[in-house]
Parts: sequence; structure tokens; C-alpha cells
Amino acid sequence: MPRLLPRLIETLKGAPLAELRPRPLDKGGHVTKRRTSLYRPVPDRPSFDAVGRTQSILLDDASPVTNSRVYVRHKTIPPRVHAATSDASRDLDSPREMTAQEREWWSSPYRTCGPDPEQHTACSPLSVRMLSSPVRRCAVSRRDMPNDLLIRLIALQVPVPRGAKSIRVWVPDGLQHPKFKRRKGQRAVYITCWQDMFSATNLNRVRSPRIPNAVFHKLLAMQTAHHLRVRIIQELQLLAKVLTRRPRSNGPESTILRRLTRAEFKQLRETGLVPHQDAVAVLVVPPVNRHPIAKERPVPSIQPEITEEQPDTPATLRRKPLPPLSTMHRTKLESPEQVEFSFASLVPNAQVPLYNGLSMFPAASQRAALHKSLCEVLEAERRSHSRSPSSSSRNTQGATPNDNKGSHAFLLVSNERTVKRADSAALAIALWRLRMWKGDAYQSQPCSGGWEVDGEWRLKHVETMR
Repeated sequence: MPRLLPRLIETLKGAPLAELRPRPLDKGGHVTKRRTSLYRPVPDRPSFDAVGRTQSILLDDASPVTNSRVYVRHKTIPPRVHAATSDASRDLDSPREMTAQEREWWSSPYRTCGPDPEQHTACSPLSVRMLSSPVRRCAVSRRDMPNDLLIRLIALQVPVPRGAKSIRVWVPDGLQHPKFKRRKGQRAVYITCWQDMFSATNLNRVRSPRIPNAVFHKLLAMQTAHHLRVRIIQELQLLAKVLTRRPRSNGPESTILRRLTRAEFKQLRETGLVPHQDAVAVLVVPPVNRHPIAKERPVPSIQPEITEEQPDTPATLRRKPLPPLSTMHRTKLESPEQVEFSFASLVPNAQVPLYNGLSMFPAASQRAALHKSLCEVLEAERRSHSRSPSSSSRNTQGATPNDNKGSHAFLLVSNERTVKRADSAALAIALWRLRMWKGDAYQSQPCSGGWEVDGEWRLKHVETMR
């Protein structure tokens, strides 16, 4: 060893090692992994017929018996909205940009049917993106469902005094955006995204043979609901950053978020029609008022810990009951030619959820953060383009100056043109998951575990869970 080290040092000096390049990091400080593809063209299978053969098939260079890995089929990398041209010739499976049809599917969070009337079947309230997520099994209902329709729970070890028995507690994981908090790579269980599934009776039925000693804490449902609300605010913050970097290029048609005028909001409440064909959500979020006792406005706050859902107005001082969390409205057709009789007219028109901010975010501080994030997105829209004085979707005939003012309703749009600027469908999916959690998405539908919601918004048990 003493003789080897001097010789090794001299060799390294003559051929120094290459400089280590810093690995790229994302905004959260995590190392970004380059996605590699396992796709390779599969050769044609040789003939097993003995006629015309001079040697055994086992002696072939690409024999399916001895070289079976060559014949394994792998999926290609999914297309992207924006693909870099420098990576076009990286390997056999280079990233490619989405076509117009693929962008239409990617940007629509509620429709699974294409724009072609001959391809219309049954429209689903879920998106292709949610339905194409990995399939997992609900630990309560024992049904296989896409991952986006479930809540992922992992078991974390709670610190205990020395000498005491270790305790593991189930906590939600992967609900926040990966840029803010990454998902932990641990074994998990999945439960349907519905707060009634997290009752004590249903959680006692969950069994994990790999983690048998894990328990459920009593604030699990509150913690899950808090993470779902935090995800909505996070999506708004990311949307504002992206819109600041990508200005609008297609005119008023590429506007993602705008306020409804008072006349439009009044017409929406009277007719029940959303004044945009490509709308995916309408959020009614007025600014938070001062506290009736403290006389101070709440400070916008988004904390990762659990916060008590105390409403800003006590129940004794509230005059009206809380509105429902969401209501469904039909979209307004832009031209009379679209209502002509055809095969597509037999399909019911798309419905858009209208969300009430007071019911979505009972805590005043979180609702103030929601309103602040929406205003930041509007400010990013104003900076990225000059706002047009009029729009084709607005009806200003016979309207007073007060009717042209902005209301407390925010219209979220997603289509093939807006997805090039930012992914607003991700925000619509985060809103839909909160709607699923509250049970609004399961109205008049049989749900997992033998439960269903009737027309009067009451829950009833229809069969014994097995």
C-alpha cells in the first residue's frame, strides 16, 4: 500500500478528473431528475416454422427465447405542451409537442369527448388527466379507482420519550403541489376523496399488513381538508408566476382569468348560464370584511399546520345561512348555429361548477389568502397584455355604468389556446377535489362503500359494507 499510493497520485495528476457539474435544482431545492425513456423499436418475431431453417431458433441473434428482453414493449414519453427543440434528437424517443386535439383533451378538466360530433358519446364530469392517473385500491370500499380520486395516506413515526413504545400515525401525503412539498416515497394506503369515508367506523376497517401498528388521529379529516385548500392557493400562486413570464399572444381569446361584470353575474344568477363556452369554474370570492368585534381585517395566511376552521362571523351574528359549496351551471353557446339539431345536440351541454368562497374557506385568514391570490393572477393578466375594452362574450346592450363594473365572481377559462400560456386545468382539478371531499360531486350517484347522496343533500346507508 505505501508503494501504490505515490504512483496513484502521480497518475491522477497526469490525468485529472473532470470537473463536477452542479446538478440542476428546482424551486424547492430538490434535484431534478431527467426523465429517461425505455422505448426501443421491437423487432419482428421470427418464424417458428422449421421449413427453410438451417439452425435452431435458439442460435439466432435475436431469439425471443434467449433474448426475451428485446421483445418487451415500453411506452413512449408522453407529449408536452412545449417541447424543447434541442432535445429533438436526443434518443429514439424524443419529446414531442401536443397536437391541437391533444391540447384540447389536456385543457378540459370535465369533458372526455372530442369536438367532433361523430365522436361524441357520454360526457363524464371527470377529465382524461384524472382518469388516466395510476389506479389504486380504496382501503375502505375495496374498489379500484384512479389515484386523483383518492387520498394518499402514509404512516409517520411520532417522537416519543425514551423507553416508550414507538407509534406510527397515518397522515395525508401528496396533496400539496410538488414544487412546495414533495411526496414521500413510503408505503401508503388510499381512501376515497370523501370526508364521510374518514369516519371512525370506516377507518377501523382499514388494515395494512405491512404496517399493522399505525393508528388514525382524530384530526385526520381536518388536516386533509386543510391540505386540499392549500393546494388551491398554491395552484393560483404558480398560475400568477407563469402568466407573468408568458404574455398573451392570441388576443382576448387566450384570457385565463377575469372578473365577471355585474351585468354578467346578474344574468348568470337569473338564467343559470355561464357566459363562456370554455369556462371550467366560476369562483365567487368577495373581499373579507372586518371582524364585527375586533374591527380588523384578517391577515392572509397559508400555514402548513392544521388551523381551526373558525368562521370570521360568529353563528350568533350571522343573518343568513352559508350558501352551498358549489352549484352546477350550464355553459352558454356562442352562436345560434351550434344549437341546430345534430347528433351532438343529443348530448347534454357541459356543466360548470360555481364555487362559493365563504363555504370553501370558512377560515377568514385562508379566504383572505385566496382572494389575494386571485387578485395576483388578475394583475399578472393586466401586465401581460393590454385589456380590451369589450369582449365578444359580454352583453353590454342596455347596461348602466354600474353594470359594467367588476363583480366578486371570477371566471376561469381553459381551452386549446390558453393551455399554451398556463395550465389552468390543474386549478380546476384542485377545486374539483375539494368538491369531491365535501360530497357535492357524489350527489344522486351511488358512491364507494355502499353510500349514496339523495336529492336533499342527505346521506343514507343503503347496504352493509363488507
